[in-house]
Amino acid sequence: LIYFMMVMGTFEIARATKELTIKGSFILSIVFSALLIPTYYIFEHILFVGHGKLAVIYLFALMTIINLVLAIIFNAQPITFLWTMLSYVYPSLLLFVMFLTNATSAHAFIMLILAFVISPISDTFAYFVGTLIGGKKLCPRLSPKKTWSGAIGGTIGGIISSILVYFIFRPVVDASSPVMFFLLLGVVASIVNIFGDLFESFIKRKVDIKDMGKIMPGHGGVLDRFDSILAVSIV
Repeated sequence: LIYFMMVMGTFEIARATKELTIKGSFILSIVFSALLIPTYYIFEHILFVGHGKLAVIYLFALMTIINLVLAIIFNAQPITFLWTMLSYVYPSLLLFVMFLTNATSAHAFIMLILAFVISPISDTFAYFVGTLIGGKKLCPRLSPKKTWSGAIGGTIGGIISSILVYFIFRPVVDASSPVMFFLLLGVVASIVNIFGDLFESFIKRKVDIKDMGKIMPGHGGVLDRFDSILAVSIV
């Protein structure tokens, strides 16, 4: 699932920002996303065992150098280089963090559950509270429908969902003052969840598109569904 999200998400962001990036970088970013997890596996378990993370760092450095060379060849502006590198970091490296969590952490199960629970429940609370109460807009230039009341409702939803996860999976939780820890986690993740959504809204406004893709009819693309989860997974 993570690999699929990585490759399809990179395709969507690279296609959406193609006019803002260096010539030839479109294919390179997709190749990078496709190689990321296989590179980790090969260098972690087959060649130079235990060096998977280092191999990924070298791969990213190689792609950065290639894009710097392309930027010089095509006389690209610094902002063009930054837009080009965006499709390497977002979503590939963010999803790679989620992959590493799943592959290496003893607490992977509870961490992934939190990522996939806090974000959608926070979004749901934000939608209903914002719709019912309305009020001052949170960031009208990027997302006209978002309100401060919705943001507060989303934060409350994030706290509730985080604490519920704790009580449901309490036997596998190992933390000091766990209820307070999960409450704080709910607050931080909910706030980051909002910024994750706003960040994608910024990109879509910049390139003047409604959805990143059409792979899920009525819902848009991979990034349209998982933009907030990407941010929360880092937390």
